[in-house]
Amino acid sequence: MKPRGRIALLLAVQLAALAAMVADKQWTLNTGTPVVLQTEPVDPRSLFMGDYARLAYPLGRLRLDGAAALGGDKDFKRHDTVWVGIKTDADGARAVSVHHRRSAIAPGLLALKGEVQHLSESDWDRATNKSIRQRTLQVRYGIEQYYVPEGSGARIERPQGGEKVAILAAIDARGKAGILAVLFDGRERYRETLF
Repeated sequence: MKPRGRIALLLAVQLAALAAMVADKQWTLNTGTPVVLQTEPVDPRSLFMGDYARLAYPLGRLRLDGAAALGGDKDFKRHDTVWVGIKTDADGARAVSVHHRRSAIAPGLLALKGEVQHLSESDWDRATNKSIRQRTLQVRYGIEQYYVPEGSGARIERPQGGEKVAILAAIDARGKAGILAVLFDGRERYRETLF
């Protein structure tokens, strides 16, 4: 094959890979079931990270024992794939169970796929502002960052004046999540678009 042909083939492969990534994300956003995910405050953002907001969710901290324990499996390790059974109501989505296999999720629940980032033997109780002995999974779903207009990331991470920030996410049939919009006090502020 001539050098021009090789370059053209390489460019075509790279363009096809990029188009596949965009199509995959759009598939999730267009076919997924919309759910509202409440957010939690995160540490102040770094000046070196660029213009995005870091997002934390109660769904990202799953308790395995104690009064608030989820149903399902209890034996996880770092980097395990987990399937979280999600129930939606007027307040948004909440985790009901966590499993190693998708097939273990009860009918009628949404299945959200994540990866265990950390397993802890203690957790921070926000109500009492104390550490409690509690086996807890830290789970990542791929929706922990949201790119925003310049200078607005801190407002999403640390809302002011009692504002509640939530995320409208789509969960597709594969358990993959994508951010549709950022909500401030239930009103859409930023909407995800293709371009």
